[in-house]
Amino acid sequence: MGAVDWGVMWYAAPYMAKGALITLEISALACLARWGVWRVVPVFSAYLGFILLRTVVGSIALSSPRFYFDFYWISAPLEVVLTVWAVLESFWLVFASFRLLRWFRFVLPLAVAGALAYSAWRGYHHHFALVEMTPAAAAVVSAMVMSHYAILSVSVLYFLLTRMLHLAGRVYEDRFMLGFGMASLAAAFGGSLRGTFGEGFALISREAQPIGYLIALLLWLSAVVHPMVHPTADNTTVASFPQDSLGDFKFQLRNLRSFVRKDAS
Repeated sequence: MGAVDWGVMWYAAPYMAKGALITLEISALACLARWGVWRVVPVFSAYLGFILLRTVVGSIALSSPRFYFDFYWISAPLEVVLTVWAVLESFWLVFASFRLLRWFRFVLPLAVAGALAYSAWRGYHHHFALVEMTPAAAAVVSAMVMSHYAILSVSVLYFLLTRMLHLAGRVYEDRFMLGFGMASLAAAFGGSLRGTFGEGFALISREAQPIGYLIALLLWLSAVVHPMVHPTADNTTVASFPQDSLGDFKFQLRNLRSFVRKDAS
């Protein structure tokens, strides 16, 4: 009897895990709406709602392989766009004053968009390694893989800048960015493991991304319940980047430019 029970539990485990993820997503959305945090991070709220919808519809569509196939490949590019957009939203909430630097205002989004576009282009034109995919599908997969590295890079940049400039106390943005970073790190790790060892570590490479997303959901949920735990904290106020630090940053850039020009001459 014990063996049969464990067999049923093993078979039901993926459905139980998906149910837990849906519960966490609904809880996070409810807290976003309850405390009005969705007004601060509308793109992140839209992203979370989209992921919830995609998870529910995808679970229902499993009984119809054709519909599931079409739904997955139509929604996958939108997921990439919303994820990257949500990450940049949290980044710019903290470093809004960096937009005063004309070049920095465009460098970060253009770098991310360029990396995704180039990755999709390579996937489309060099999809021979993905023999079971069409060029369009290979382009989507390639862009999805690159998005993990792009998000991880933006997250690392975020925490490096907050550390260097002594910016603390941003509960929402810190935990949102940490969640995205952890999820992307787990996905990149699982993909690298699978690409290096094939099926040698199949369980780890397969479960790395879901575990990373679960950690991200817990971090996001801990952020949006913060007003309930600390009702007197003003969590919806987003402080702008200190102007004196921005001036010092510009001064350092001018010095660096002068040094490079002098060395070149």
